[in-house]
Amino acid sequence: MVLPLNLPVPPALVASQPPATQAPATSAPLLSPAANQVDPGSPGLPQEPGAALPAAADPAAFLVLRADQQQYQIDSQMIRANGDVLVQFGNGQISADHLWINLNQRQVKATGNVVFTRNQQVMAGDRATYNLLQGAGTLTNARGELSPATAAEDFSASPTAPGEPASPPRNQASISQITSPGDLSLSTLAGQSWSGDQAALGRVRFQSSYLAFDAKGWYGDDIRLTNDPLIPAELELRGERLRLTPLNPDEDQLCVDNPRVVFDQGLAIPLLRNCFLLERGRLPANALNPLPVSIGYDGRDRGGLFIEREFQLLKGSPWQLSLAPQLYLSRWLGNANLNLLEPANLGLVARLNGPLGPRTTLRGVVSLPGLDLEQFNNRLRVNLRAQQVMGDHRLSLEYTYRDRLFNGSLGFQDVQTSAGILLESPLLSLGNTGLNLSYQASGQYVTANTDRPQLLPPGSQSTLTSLLRFQALVDLSRGFTLWQEPAPENVDFSRLRYSPRPPTPNLTLTAGLRAIATYYTSNDLQESLEGRITLSGQLGHLVADYLDYTQFNIGISSSLAQGDNSPFLFDRAVDQNVFSAGILQQIYGPFLLGLQTSFNINTGQQIDTALVAEYRRRTYGIAIRYSPTQEAGVLEFRLSNFNW
Repeated sequence: MVLPLNLPVPPALVASQPPATQAPATSAPLLSPAANQVDPGSPGLPQEPGAALPAAADPAAFLVLRADQQQYQIDSQMIRANGDVLVQFGNGQISADHLWINLNQRQVKATGNVVFTRNQQVMAGDRATYNLLQGAGTLTNARGELSPATAAEDFSASPTAPGEPASPPRNQASISQITSPGDLSLSTLAGQSWSGDQAALGRVRFQSSYLAFDAKGWYGDDIRLTNDPLIPAELELRGERLRLTPLNPDEDQLCVDNPRVVFDQGLAIPLLRNCFLLERGRLPANALNPLPVSIGYDGRDRGGLFIEREFQLLKGSPWQLSLAPQLYLSRWLGNANLNLLEPANLGLVARLNGPLGPRTTLRGVVSLPGLDLEQFNNRLRVNLRAQQVMGDHRLSLEYTYRDRLFNGSLGFQDVQTSAGILLESPLLSLGNTGLNLSYQASGQYVTANTDRPQLLPPGSQSTLTSLLRFQALVDLSRGFTLWQEPAPENVDFSRLRYSPRPPTPNLTLTAGLRAIATYYTSNDLQESLEGRITLSGQLGHLVADYLDYTQFNIGISSSLAQGDNSPFLFDRAVDQNVFSAGILQQIYGPFLLGLQTSFNINTGQQIDTALVAEYRRRTYGIAIRYSPTQEAGVLEFRLSNFNW
């Protein structure tokens, strides 16, 4: 039976396509004219039976109720339904064995095999309540699946307006590309980025003794979260209470009381951090790091091996401020007196991020790798960036002090200061051609090293010069599948021990073309047109225990440089013909080893090499990566992005 009700539903609950309705059957419980009447105090609603909704009201603002049995009490304005009950309202629905609707209070209560669905969120429980006006509800003994990218928005009474684009992916970075100390990262391996930035979460299974949600977010008691589609879960995040609060259309804050990571339903390791910033459902890569400290290797600023521990100073606030004291083990062991507390052996990193507006964020990193203040100017590094989302583009204002950039065979180059603006496009698909296009434009005032004496004041001992720098970049790419093994129609997750999804053996060819033009106020114009082609693939299924998976890539790039060279060293185009290759090989079970390298074809000089040792499970992975060329390394913890 179907019972459409002229009931005010907030716009946030209105689906773009309202569910189809039909007139109630003659055997339905009595539906008198009063059933379509509302409280006279409700403005903008029909006051006479059968009257149409006014133009200001959305025609989708109806309840649709189906059940084996329905009863309507006129005096109490109460509807009772039993047996295979389903009620739909806008973009949500509740199914249950028993359901009550109080029309006066706009309140829904359901018991018995309750399933609540709201956009991408699916929850089940023993009992549920829901207020149609406030968009707020509760569930007891809740369990189900959540999509972190839209969880806060789906449960909010005022989600982002339909048709508003999501934030574009990060594209080519500006010249200011400071590496966050303590989260050092290496280059990509076989096309997989381990940038230590963020980890996407497709879907998450959860369990909670009590779950509540409203316009301000959602909250759970005795919470258990996992990205594992199998039971028992291989990895869980557990906590006494969880809060997810929307900060702006792109970011949410996740806080967990007494958080701990549980491996294989046994080993539990407490987390030192209990609040995390989610950007469209993406966690910081080190959010669930089970180690009490972060471990990194930086042979340039920090003298080698170091450890840090991050402390959150602002809790329950849209802004996040953290301080990370660092201890430089290699620098300490290299001292003759072995004084651990010598200022040069200690450092500090401060990180700040938060919203400046609905679509504007501020991020900052201040790094001081050594508290020996006589070296203050030579150690301090600063990066500040304000980002504004403009449609599907990003506009960034950025300032850096002593940025450190890697420029191929020229190695690391310092940019003393940089201040400017950067506009980045998303990755655009050009119709059905298979071509992907991205572009960016930037302008900065830069002070950096140069090897041109004419740009330096007479008699100056410094190699720093200051110039305006304007750059435009366009990148076009396309992939071609040369061979691919048919993917299974249904994924058998029980067979996945060392991978979050079944690897699909394939062979792919990728071609790209990139044009860059950079103008400097020294009247130099550096132009380059780079073509690249890469053959990559993977073999095996990562199911057997020995040598059942190989991932590889081999590529070559060639650029045609025109005009002048850059007056700076950090962005001078020097590696015009480059060969690169990489391999990642399963050795035994979850253990894999890999190598990625590249060198300049013209000179034979090595550009970069990265060594990888990885422990990979279905839901998580731990990897050690080290680059002798960059003298940098990292120990990383990875979460799998399931989206079943």
